[in-house]
Amino acid sequence: MIGRILRAPLVLGWLLWNVVASSWALAVTAMTPGPVGNPVLVRYPMRCRTDIEVTALSWAITVTPGTLVTVIGETDLWVHVVLGGPREEMVEMLAETEDHILSVLRGEKS
Repeated sequence: MIGRILRAPLVLGWLLWNVVASSWALAVTAMTPGPVGNPVLVRYPMRCRTDIEVTALSWAITVTPGTLVTVIGETDLWVHVVLGGPREEMVEMLAETEDHILSVLRGEKS
């Protein structure tokens, strides 16, 4: 329990860093002439099961600039990524976010 409480500020700092980095990448891309990139819609099979876990994960994804949870299913999320790349990379990025969220909510190591 104490480990989860101590990890919470670290996860929040990690999320804040991702928000800043994503904001910068999106701003640079928007200011660069030419196409914006390769937006993708990714189906992510999540490990989150409780309402609070799914809500926290969805919020963490949506608060990051350039990403948006479009559909929340029973076992998966559909996420739109503006500056997308290969789907495997996008799934890895989402899995990392889920690992961090679950490290606080369940105590699973990230």
